[in-house]
Amino acid sequence: MTTEATQQSAPGTGTKQPPPQRPQHVRRSAMTVAPIVGLVVVFAIWELYVRVFNVSPLTLPTPWSILVHLREEPGFYWRHAQVTLLEAAWGYGLALGASLIVATFMAHSRFVERSSMPVIVLLQSTPVAVLAPVFLIWFGFGYWPKVLVAAVFCYIPFTINEFTGLRSVDPNAYELLRSVSASRTEIFWKLRFPQSLPYLFSAGRLCVGLALVGAVIGEMFGGSTEGLGNTARVGQVRLLIDQLWGSIFVLAFIGVIGNLLLAAVETRVLRWHSSQDLPGGSAAAL
Repeated sequence: MTTEATQQSAPGTGTKQPPPQRPQHVRRSAMTVAPIVGLVVVFAIWELYVRVFNVSPLTLPTPWSILVHLREEPGFYWRHAQVTLLEAAWGYGLALGASLIVATFMAHSRFVERSSMPVIVLLQSTPVAVLAPVFLIWFGFGYWPKVLVAAVFCYIPFTINEFTGLRSVDPNAYELLRSVSASRTEIFWKLRFPQSLPYLFSAGRLCVGLALVGAVIGEMFGGSTEGLGNTARVGQVRLLIDQLWGSIFVLAFIGVIGNLLLAAVETRVLRWHSSQDLPGGSAAAL
């Protein structure tokens, strides 16, 4: 037996030993620090680029100057962020509820599926931004035009993913439930819906950003005087660069927090699903 083989085998055996695993607290610390490291690297490169190449603040301010501006005006951004967050949340919830209903009917009926697909394709092919003035005419000034724009942005990803999840069931499990005379309702709650949750959470993460985009577009084109979309528009028109980038930073922060909260819920709800396993099926991959 060679020296290399001896090092990879247990004493007195010919079997290879698994690589040593990192302690659990080390793995958790790495998972917590990794996103922070990524953000720090991006902001550091941005800061260095602006300073080294002497980029004009009107073209691209430094991240540090934007953060200083946000620290000086916390109440201003908090007030407008509440408006945008409320609009995005209502649009997100409205799209989720509507998509669950439509996708459920589509998954149980080929006729409903075929009749719904052209409408979904039509909505998907329509630039949602052009609907903001239409909703403004229909519903006037207020929350509803922005909420509906956010809902339309989220509706297609939610519906397509939920429909795919409801149809992507284990055929053996499905036949087993049918063999014991399980009703459609029992099959739905015991098999279809649980198996669709990974698809639904995947769409949910995507729709966090889309809901914010919809709310902001609704504010920009809907004659709004409040919200981060309005502050960004005013910052652009009046060349208030700090306000423009401050609005962008706050929107990005809301999106990050929303994704983190959704990821925490997903981890708890889908503890049983293989999607929560690390690559290789083991936490030792870290």
